[in-house]
Amino acid sequence: MADPLGEGAGPDVDDRDAATAADGGGRPPGAPWLGVVLGVAGALGLLAALALTVDRFRLLADPDATLACDLSPFVACGPVMTSRAGALLGFPNPLLGLAGFPVLLVTGALLLGRTALPRWYWRGLQAGVLLAAALITWLQTQSLYVIGALCLWCLLVWTVTIPAVVGVTLHNAAAGHLGVRLTGPGRRLQAYAVTVVAVWYLVVLGAIALRFHRDLALVWFGVAL
Repeated sequence: MADPLGEGAGPDVDDRDAATAADGGGRPPGAPWLGVVLGVAGALGLLAALALTVDRFRLLADPDATLACDLSPFVACGPVMTSRAGALLGFPNPLLGLAGFPVLLVTGALLLGRTALPRWYWRGLQAGVLLAAALITWLQTQSLYVIGALCLWCLLVWTVTIPAVVGVTLHNAAAGHLGVRLTGPGRRLQAYAVTVVAVWYLVVLGAIALRFHRDLALVWFGVAL
């Protein structure tokens, strides 16, 4: 099975990748898929960040405003955005998305255009997606166990960040950007990229179901547990 999220190394590559590029291969099969994943993740993530930013300014202007995503006591963006966790670095978290998601969008466009990117770029992108993974995981725990509410736009951010993290990490491992020792495991794991993403999704969904099963049963089935 060809790796669905793989892409080849750029000008700053190891000897093996350089030889492949010289032969006209340049990138392994399936290279466009990583471009698609990052492009879609960047576009949808940017949309969510824009919506959250607009809503945050609405709440600053009118703290009693009702947002379109405030659907129920446990599915509401307002409580999440106005919490301490909603401004981790002292400013609204969506501003981080406005800065980060365009990078994914541009990277996806470059990959779809068959542009080779240098190793330093991939390593910088790796640092960025790992920070994003840490941030969304922390925000998930805050939403579930501290705030007690889910933000729909935040759910979209989580949904697109996870495949971006997996795709970039497995590509970098397979291409040798994270060290030669990870090249073999990275190439083998690329065939299971979709499985890794699915398992990550299931863990998050399971945590949501465990935390809000009573609310979900009441809203969806009219059953009080």
